[in-house]
Amino acid sequence: MIVMARALQYLYVEKHPDICGGRAVIKGTRIPIWIIFRRYRSGQSPEEIQTAYPHLSLSQIHEALAYAFDHLDEMQADIEANTEAQWRTRLNDSSSPSS
Repeated sequence: MIVMARALQYLYVEKHPDICGGRAVIKGTRIPIWIIFRRYRSGQSPEEIQTAYPHLSLSQIHEALAYAFDHLDEMQADIEANTEAQWRTRLNDSSSPSS
């Protein structure tokens, strides 16, 4: 028996080079999937995440989590690339006067 791999399609997830550096986001927003996933991994339920982002539907949140679990390496890389220390460095670099 031959099993064909099928590409998954996500209704609420998109990647665009001009949005959040090309990272996966919830379609129509600038909310990266890694943020939703990080909140979930820290113990928040989808309903609690929705409280923080009331403009998102539970369907969007659940699909963001499905995408995250289907792309664990990508999520881990995004989380590591967006640590608080790295954001502070970026803010310091952007506030430094140019020579």
